Amino acid sequence: MNKQGISVIIHTLNEEKNLVNCLESVKWADDIVLIDNYSDDKTVEIAKSFTDRIFFCERVGFIEPARKFAVEQAKNEWVLIVDADEMVPLKMKQKLESIVADDLGDVVSIPHNNYFFGSKMERTGWGPLQDTHYRFYKKSLVELSDKIHSDPVIAESARIISIEDPDEGFVHFNYFTVEQFVEKMNRYTSIEAEGLFDAGDDLNSKQLALRVFDEFKLRYISFKGYKEGFRGLSMSLMMAAYRLTVLMKLKLMRNYSSKKPQKEVRKDYQKIADGIIEEYED
Repeated sequence: MNKQGISVIIHTLNEEKNLVNCLESVKWADDIVLIDNYSDDKTVEIAKSFTDRIFFCERVGFIEPARKFAVEQAKNEWVLIVDADEMVPLKMKQKLESIVADDLGDVVSIPHNNYFFGSKMERTGWGPLQDTHYRFYKKSLVELSDKIHSDPVIAESARIISIEDPDEGFVHFNYFTVEQFVEKMNRYTSIEAEGLFDAGDDLNSKQLALRVFDEFKLRYISFKGYKEGFRGLSMSLMMAAYRLTVLMKLKLMRNYSSKKPQKEVRKDYQKIADGIIEEYED
């Protein structure tokens, strides 16, 4: 058996409430790289109890640039990407070590056991085997992008395998409250809309509407959200609303030819306000 080291990569921003659980579940790793977006809480203080490999990256509103930088700092060829609100169960650790020791693959897709608002998601696109990601791989065979929601570029020569047992996947404490989900949705939809605006996306109204419908159909029908009752329905609608919000923001940007249309909208409102004021002066 070939004993190789594993570098764990963790991105943080004000994660003091999650980080201890995460780090306790990966302290077996011989290299823990933590990349922090200048947290305002005790995140870095907590991290120092587990690793001295702490780096900092400016906040941009999404994770990809920091993650890309952190992977470049890894000491080992094998890297495991872990979010601060995730944990690595013992069965998952043992599975990853066996993959490395027995040379079973180069890039590994890992299931996620997602918890939303206190309960585990089984379908709606967040079931363990519906929500899988390439989080364990040889870094020389995978190229990361700094674009939001971008997929890794995997070398053609890489052997890709998937973990099929949910018990050998991440436990992800995803959303604690609806407010948390909505806040993240607002932030991410702005970033996506700005990206579409920069790309000159010229979808018409019918195409835009189809995107919203397709998102709901995917979550509720294809991913069987209907089997999760109210939660499946509500999360399918929320994700359709996510897509709709992106498109609404994009349309507003187009109307004012600006990624930051607030000032232009305010100017229009002020013209209306000035007209009302003038009525009193006449």
